[in-house]
Amino acid sequence: MNSGSAYDVVKFDARTGERLWTVKVNREGDGLDHPFAVRDGVVYAYRNHTAKNQPNGDYAGGTDLMAVDAGTGKRLWTIEMPQDDRTGQAAMLIDGAVWANTPSLRTMSALDPHTGAEKWHHTWAKGVVCQRAVLSGGPHLVCTPDTEEVHDTDVFRLDPATGEAHKVTTLPGRQQLVGTSADRLVLAGAADAAGDELQLTTVSGSGKRTTLPGQVKGHAATFTVAGDRLISVSWKGKAAAYSLITGQTLWTGPVVVTMPDQNTMASLATPVVSARQGVVYFYSSTGDLSGLDLRTGKQLWHGHVDTGKPTRGLTDTPQLLLYHDVLIARNGSKII
Repeated sequence: MNSGSAYDVVKFDARTGERLWTVKVNREGDGLDHPFAVRDGVVYAYRNHTAKNQPNGDYAGGTDLMAVDAGTGKRLWTIEMPQDDRTGQAAMLIDGAVWANTPSLRTMSALDPHTGAEKWHHTWAKGVVCQRAVLSGGPHLVCTPDTEEVHDTDVFRLDPATGEAHKVTTLPGRQQLVGTSADRLVLAGAADAAGDELQLTTVSGSGKRTTLPGQVKGHAATFTVAGDRLISVSWKGKAAAYSLITGQTLWTGPVVVTMPDQNTMASLATPVVSARQGVVYFYSSTGDLSGLDLRTGKQLWHGHVDTGKPTRGLTDTPQLLLYHDVLIARNGSKII
């Protein structure tokens, strides 16, 4: 599944590249993104919001959350989002529902996956920022006051059936949600004033908190959690793997792809891991690809694919997907 400037969502045959169905873009298709989930024969994606022209004639764009039948491409329902956020924080799947940032900026709602009807919603206090994650089907919030002064961070678990919130723990300082590993949230807090070093902490669904020894280099271009390890890439092109069991640095080495300029909006694709192959893959917007040994960081191969350049004026993150033993690279509207 993918999308581009002409279509809000497209289904391809992963073996041949044949286009199977499309949902034509709504109004101006100036956004590049991709569906965020598929479950029980339904694709969940974003759609340009239908908005009336402003008095000056400009188009007032926006974003809808959309559900599409995976077999036919028929649009099942849409619901308006409060902002143009199409990141992983905007919507995700929980037990029995789609958990989405709607109808307001400080609200997450559980929506019926087949109709889009609201089951429940949870709104947090004004002046608080909450990051979101899902552990074993249960929605979680990682919340801290939105102030320059650093406050502690609260972690809440919401009942997926009712939305009732339970605080599971409080961590010192401001924590960044890095990802999830099995039944644990992976959080990173600044270990020094400059944020050059990060301290990793894991929090289980039951609230068990484990602060890992050792520190992670801050200011990374990208992070990803793969099983029991954290993979990071610095802006200087250095990859590193950290154990989420011991906190130790397992290896470091060159990522072997051209890094984007830190001062631009360009970015690196989120690294992709094949546990079966024991390889972590990297992909840059220049078309560079590389594979490093997941255990040692040794360079196994590197190459280049011509995916062209993204449309001028658009900021887009290149995407790398793993389908069985095939890598699928996207840059802009071109897929290889």
